[in-house]
Amino acid sequence: MVQDDLKSKAEAFHKLHTDPKVLVLPNAWDVASALILAEAGFPAIASTSAGVAFSRGFPDGEAISRDEMLDEVAKMTARVDIPVTADLEAGYGANPEDVAETVRRAIDAGAVGANIEDGTTDGDEPLFDFTLGVERIQAGREAADEAGIPFVINARTDGFIRIGRDAAVLDDAIKRANAYYKAGARSLFIPGVADGQTIGRLAADIGGPINILAGPKTPPVAELEALGVARLSVGGSIARAAYTLARQAAEELRDLGTYQYTEDTYSNRDLNKLLGPDD
Repeated sequence: MVQDDLKSKAEAFHKLHTDPKVLVLPNAWDVASALILAEAGFPAIASTSAGVAFSRGFPDGEAISRDEMLDEVAKMTARVDIPVTADLEAGYGANPEDVAETVRRAIDAGAVGANIEDGTTDGDEPLFDFTLGVERIQAGREAADEAGIPFVINARTDGFIRIGRDAAVLDDAIKRANAYYKAGARSLFIPGVADGQTIGRLAADIGGPINILAGPKTPPVAELEALGVARLSVGGSIARAAYTLARQAAEELRDLGTYQYTEDTYSNRDLNKLLGPDD
């Protein structure tokens, strides 16, 4: 029954990528944030690798272990009824088998999808070799298919955030995204773009659903929909906003000796009710 439920959720999540409306995915970093986002009425949610790392005392960028990341994902999937897709960074290893194992572990944690990046920590080679990048996605696809789950690999190509924004980077992003789609990705994630012209080109020239990362300069959802974007996620921005509020509260308390930050917040009773045992 558990496997059937996960398969059903994965099928529903995959279908959301073909809806004419943009799939808007807010990103949670713990059980409380996951429950809050689910309660807001989104059809699915994502985890944020940055937010999970920050909440556990690590910087972003695979400083947190795969075990700890997936432990948090498992806690989220156990508490929300909607599909959860996991941000699993670069797959926790360079080799295709590393990605395959990460996908298997994500399925065991109850996730219906995962981001897999092609960025590296090598300044001289900021992206994985093209062929290796394709093989990594293919290995993840094969692992999911062996598990019998229509798992949505959101293949992320990082040229815009690791190399630059020129025409060569755009062409390479399109080439990689199309190759990743052919290798078995179900969504193609291109972070670091915000202008409508570039987004429109990506949507037109990439053969599968594209995912854009929201930021302060990103066009609104209605405009992205018109440009052909299938999916929008917000990364660690909600988590960062929460930490920003914590800093602002600390500054008010230190500098003014007042407590205006306590207005219009969740009460203990609210959060106890949210996090209490299911009926």
